[in-house]
Amino acid sequence: MRILSWNINGLATTLQYYPWSETKSYKNLLDTLEADIICLQEIKTQRQKLTRDMGLVPGYDGYFSYSKTKQGYSGVAIYAKKPLTPLSTDERITADLSPTFLDTLKTTHHELLDLEGRCLIMDFGLFVLFNIYFPNDSGDTRMDFKMDYHRCARQRIDSLLEQGRQVILVGDVNAVHEEIDHCDPKQSLKEHGITDFKDLPHRQWVDQLLTPNGPMVDTGRRSHPNRKGMFTCWNTRINARPANFGTRIDYVLISQGLLPFFNVADIRADILGSDHCPVYADFWDTLPDNKDTRLIDLLSTNSSASIPSSPYLAANYPEFNQKKLMTFFNNPTAGSPPITNTATSIISSQSPSPSVSSLSSSSSSSTSTSPSITLKRKNTTMTLGNKRQQQQQKPQQNTLKSFFSSNSNSNKQNKSKIRNNINANRLNKIDDNDINATIDMEPILSQIKERKETNQVWSDLFQPPTIPKCQVHKSTCNEYTVSKKGPNQGRRFYLCSKPVGPQDVNSLDYRCDFFQWKHDKKSE
Repeated sequence: MRILSWNINGLATTLQYYPWSETKSYKNLLDTLEADIICLQEIKTQRQKLTRDMGLVPGYDGYFSYSKTKQGYSGVAIYAKKPLTPLSTDERITADLSPTFLDTLKTTHHELLDLEGRCLIMDFGLFVLFNIYFPNDSGDTRMDFKMDYHRCARQRIDSLLEQGRQVILVGDVNAVHEEIDHCDPKQSLKEHGITDFKDLPHRQWVDQLLTPNGPMVDTGRRSHPNRKGMFTCWNTRINARPANFGTRIDYVLISQGLLPFFNVADIRADILGSDHCPVYADFWDTLPDNKDTRLIDLLSTNSSASIPSSPYLAANYPEFNQKKLMTFFNNPTAGSPPITNTATSIISSQSPSPSVSSLSSSSSSSTSTSPSITLKRKNTTMTLGNKRQQQQQKPQQNTLKSFFSSNSNSNKQNKSKIRNNINANRLNKIDDNDINATIDMEPILSQIKERKETNQVWSDLFQPPTIPKCQVHKSTCNEYTVSKKGPNQGRRFYLCSKPVGPQDVNSLDYRCDFFQWKHDKKSE
């Protein structure tokens, strides 16, 4: 069994990237990941924008949590391959935490921690799965929010372990554990103004959670303890992925009681479509020392009648269970009357005979009983017949265009005659001396040349500037735009097109320090 985690950076936009763009299928996307439980973070969608293709993927059950504070922000999802079904599902990281602990948080209204759609917690019987998109550390006030979220997650994990339960934590932790997990640890020390790499609260939190200090095992490092460059996130704005200049902030962590089931873990750097790549952990289908113990038998499946329906399951959304309008126009069922013409249905309902002649004979025999009804039937039938005859005999009405077609042709002929007369009058007024006169072409050609030169000057003036080449690699630069707020916001500039690399390494494979504004600020 495989459990996979991926910060997808927008569920709705992922299919725009290769190779998903060729099929535009979410089933193809999930099948390519080759996992039994697929945990996604940062789906950036809302329930009203979740399509049937996203929520109802054949072969999978999709569970979703959305942000309640911002539209198209955060959000997590879990796709469980059938028949796997959780015993319970929750999106609240603060659930089951004591009021005493909640009072220690710096976030005054701790309910805000549950409103950004950052968590899905599922109980699969053998283990409790946490799929979390942890907050980042942008801003001092946001750092308090981030660390409060980390503390709540740790409290939930410790509480479950004390109850004898096993835990799996997956997701974007937004924290680097060791220096080996960072592409440029020296630059990180400089940017944060620290001398110890772990001298940051969120890095200390990870260090205290993992063995040997804590109860959880980093499956990636257990399988590859000394592997360098095992990064899971890259800055796409500076094209850092081609040079593998990134960080490792995505994890699959398991409690030590699950180690007998653990096989191997790794990353899927070949999967594109986001600024993150998937990470996964594989578990044995049967225990290596006990082949009779199957993992699937220890997990909850939809064969159990005690499994409750989850409000986070997309298949339970009322909008996905409504009948389509097309179903109302399908062939009628056996017990429903067929749809017929209104006039025909009225006649057939009042008379057992389908023909007009039989209708007349029956009406004459029953004149004494109901003459008014019989007369009405005759009039209705004859009226319908008369209308059809009148429609067949009535000549077709001319179109509006037919009233103008003949006039249009005559107008063209009149215009042609007038034009010929004008030309003839002009020729009669020209003298023979004028016809034989020689035209001086030199001034005319001079004027044409001056016009061309003037037009070329104006054309060159409004031509976009030539893209420069960097001085080291002599290659065409890439254009960027300043997004940071300030006096230069919106200005465009050029940088070397090579991927970003370590600053203390002199290599032609990495970006040089070339920089140039696209336009001079004074001219702008």
